[in-house]
Amino acid sequence: TAIVGTTIAVETRYAKSAEVKAQLEEYYAKQLKLRILEIDLKPQPTPSDRALRQYLLQELNKGNGSTR
Repeated sequence: TAIVGTTIAVETRYAKSAEVKAQLEEYYAKQLKLRILEIDLKPQPTPSDRALRQYLLQELNKGNGSTR
């Protein structure tokens, strides 16, 4: 009984941590998308803005590749 209880507790904890990790990754992706949108909405983005946008897109694509 103790082994079964421990196994269930460990599995439940792992499931919760995986859920939290997925939520954090989703939040991070949303933040990246919002930042990209801010840059896209600028009337005259500077070279720094364009470089930042490119970096954010790479980060976004890196995140999508690792989760799928």
